Amino acid sequence: MKIISHLATATLACHHNFFPENVPYARSIQCGQKSGMKNTNSDKFIFLIVSFAIVALVLNNISFLKPHHALLINPNFQRFLPPSPQQQQEAAARKAADATATERAKFLARYLNTGFSRTPGSEMLAVVVANEDGKMDQTVSTAFANHFKTNNVKIFTSFFTPEFVSDKLFASVFDGSTEVFNKLELVNSVDALLLARKTVQFSKTASLNNLITANMQLEVQILPIAGNGQNQSRTFTVNGAGFSQTEAATMAEDRLVKQIASDTNLSLNFSPN
Repeated sequence: MKIISHLATATLACHHNFFPENVPYARSIQCGQKSGMKNTNSDKFIFLIVSFAIVALVLNNISFLKPHHALLINPNFQRFLPPSPQQQQEAAARKAADATATERAKFLARYLNTGFSRTPGSEMLAVVVANEDGKMDQTVSTAFANHFKTNNVKIFTSFFTPEFVSDKLFASVFDGSTEVFNKLELVNSVDALLLARKTVQFSKTASLNNLITANMQLEVQILPIAGNGQNQSRTFTVNGAGFSQTEAATMAEDRLVKQIASDTNLSLNFSPN
């Protein structure tokens, strides 16, 4: 590169009769006047030397743009590098955490209704009464809510969604499992659950013109959350009669509601959180 540059400078100096002291090759080149070369040959030689110099400069710039200068060419080059093992682990952990949070939100939304919150100084009771056909009984739930209603007790009869019963979570808790308490994070919302399971059996008396009797049984449990108090249980049994199953069951349920209203065995003896 330096030789080509000096040659180009010397040739130009010779062409213009100018020889600076710092051009070592200038005086070694025979100028057109001394050699008798024609001006056209001198011009061609100058053009050739200048062309070599330009090519050399271009090649030098290309070598500068090699891959080891990639970061200088593209400031965002780091983004295209493959992630390190630590970055891969962190990304996998974030993805797993997001998936867990999504599943948790879906689970809670399936079994818990929204809009319920604690009131300082009040006991929070969620009531669920399930029929044997896997549906909620709002009539009996309301009877319990009216029975336990006081100034320092808030009672929710629609805290759980119907899926809490139909998906058998109700049955699991009623039969003694407490795993659902943790999964549904009930300690954040209520102090106790009142669960009741209603069953009905029908019989027909031919001697009384096929009168139908409904024998209704209601098993009740009061379950404190997080050990806040003691479990309580109670069973109500009533009968109703009619000339159809619906008529007999309606009479039995009316009597059941009256028994709940006058009951003195069940009480909310747990302390608020």
